[in-house]
Amino acid sequence: MLLTLTQVVAGYLSGVHVLQGVTLHVDPGEVVCLIGPNGAGKSTVLRAISGLLRPTQGEITLPARTSRGCGPTWCCAAASRTCPKGTAPSRT
Repeated sequence: MLLTLTQVVAGYLSGVHVLQGVTLHVDPGEVVCLIGPNGAGKSTVLRAISGLLRPTQGEITLPARTSRGCGPTWCCAAASRTCPKGTAPSRT
């Protein structure tokens, strides 16, 4: 298991949930792409995974760690990355 999201609920305003029960499982060697229209929650999923947005419910798990209450520092240490449109990921 490389990454697991289990029933993740998250949003930006109190009581407004952009993500409603998202579950995702990524195994080592898999490449996953989030595709959808504007406003579907793709960036919100990535912000939750990277620790920039804390889920109000559910759990995000990377090898041997759980992200409940953890921020971007933990996610960087766990090798999670977000690459906005027009940028290239760093290999460092």
